[in-house]
Amino acid sequence: RMGSVSSGAVQPTWVPFGSTVAHRRRLRFALDVYDSTWSSRLHQPTYSLGELINIEASVSADPRLPLRVFVDECVASPSAAARPKYKVIADNG
Repeated sequence: RMGSVSSGAVQPTWVPFGSTVAHRRRLRFALDVYDSTWSSRLHQPTYSLGELINIEASVSADPRLPLRVFVDECVASPSAAARPKYKVIADNG
């Protein structure tokens, strides 16, 4: 006999990206609102229905690990539990 046989589970030869990042550190996501010139961040913005909103979605990660953020949906409301909620981004951006 030239080899061995094991009943252990098969292990993948690659490491999933998500588990690698989660193991090393957590990702920090941010959603910031800017003024009409994109020059300064607004801390307590107020908008009327139909107004243009400059939103920046970002993620903090290792610079050697280039990531993109895709926003599928975003809603606006006076508070997290309040109704109604207005769709700001819908239908996968």
